[in-house]
Amino acid sequence: MGIYTEKRDHLIEKIKGLEKRIASDTAKKKTLEDKLKDVSRLAMAEEYNCKPRELDEIITSEHQILEKLRASGLSDEELLKLVGSGNAENEKSNTSALAADFGQQMSFTDKANPHED
Repeated sequence: MGIYTEKRDHLIEKIKGLEKRIASDTAKKKTLEDKLKDVSRLAMAEEYNCKPRELDEIITSEHQILEKLRASGLSDEELLKLVGSGNAENEKSNTSALAADFGQQMSFTDKANPHED
């Protein structure tokens, strides 16, 4: 056997070893990412002092509220102003001004269509 044939065979073996390690590391990475997702969800539930199932309901509810506000004509910029980092008094005046612009104040519990059930 020639010297280059031996080097080639050695490199092929190294590549095969690396491919096995990559496959193993990729599987370990996926497992850790799944655990991270679960732990992050539990941490968020802990932060909001609720159970994970309740967290799902909260997120769904808040998303529906956001969609209703957008459907009522509020832009993302206006929504950001509503939840901006200003003081509480400033936020109240922003909310009142926006409600006056629409002629009535919409409660977060109001349905978009009062005839829906």
